[in-house]
Amino acid sequence: GAAALPALAMPALAGDHADAELIALGRRFERLFSQYTDIALKWARLNRAAHDEVRELSDARQAAIARVLAVPSGPYPFDLIRANDDALQAACRRIGCDAVSARMSKLFEDIEPLVEAIKDAPAASLGGLRAKALVMLFEAQPGMAVHDVTLEFADDGGASRSLFDAVAALTGLTPMVQEIEARLAADATAPDEIAA
Repeated sequence: GAAALPALAMPALAGDHADAELIALGRRFERLFSQYTDIALKWARLNRAAHDEVRELSDARQAAIARVLAVPSGPYPFDLIRANDDALQAACRRIGCDAVSARMSKLFEDIEPLVEAIKDAPAASLGGLRAKALVMLFEAQPGMAVHDVTLEFADDGGASRSLFDAVAALTGLTPMVQEIEARLAADATAPDEIAA
């Protein structure tokens, strides 16, 4: 007959003390991540508002650029492209998108070393696993002002999302995940208001 396969042993997870440094990194990261999410959603709203403000003029310029580019021997439309970019930059400054973007960049500079340290550290407890799941959640957020309402996981038939959801449930992150998804859904459907 066929040989029986040995039973798979579940690795023993050490207590949180084994991951004290990783857990501390995770706590620092979680505070910054919360702030970053607030700022990123504000930036997305303001960025869309700036694009909306210049859209009609931009659409006309894009049509003119396309007409110029349709003539192979014609000049390249640098002036039209520059005018389009300048109008958008001016709208971003006027609306406050640039200031929010600068805050977001500064916060990202503080977050990035924590993300790398958490990724590099081995996890031997649920607390350590939670820190790693927080990084995965951070990296799954849409990076664009225009987004759909879902977190962005690897395109692997849902395997990454399924594993993430299981880890979130084990580590108590499910309420945070649900809150972020609700905020993304509201941001994707909210009218673009220029609000502080």
